Amino acid sequence: MEQQMETTAGNMEQEIESFLTSGGTLAMLKEVSADELEQFYTLAYNLYQSGKQQDAMAVFQLLCMLDHYDSRFFLGLGACRQATENWSAALETYSFATFLDVNDPRFPFHAAECLMQLSDFDGAQCGFESARLLATDKPEYEDIILQVETMLEVINIKREQQNERNHH
Repeated sequence: MEQQMETTAGNMEQEIESFLTSGGTLAMLKEVSADELEQFYTLAYNLYQSGKQQDAMAVFQLLCMLDHYDSRFFLGLGACRQATENWSAALETYSFATFLDVNDPRFPFHAAECLMQLSDFDGAQCGFESARLLATDKPEYEDIILQVETMLEVINIKREQQNERNHH
């Protein structure tokens, strides 16, 4: 009897893995509708906007588990982690999200912000330059291009300060 339950659990695990690797999501598996996902997203977004990052983070984590293909959910989760100064976790989140939408300049931009906080100026520069390339000729991301220019100047200043400290 116990062996039969283990076999059934093993089969179920294989079926779920097969479902997910063939493009399925937990939302599909649990029959969570697109409307319900949108309601959760709106809730998480509003929590974030009202300064309740921890609460928003919990909802964004749920959304990321339910639909690991929607890059907006990872952008929200990354923003919450960044707002709570969890730079490494935010960086991981933005890095993963880059695979979901390689043309979105927001992911390398925010990853670069985290790298700045971690004093990885070379990595940050690379991220900002990637964001600038992706944002070019996309009017909706004009603000990112302006911010990138400022951040690249900040990197140069930080490097100069670092060099001065190293030479004294």
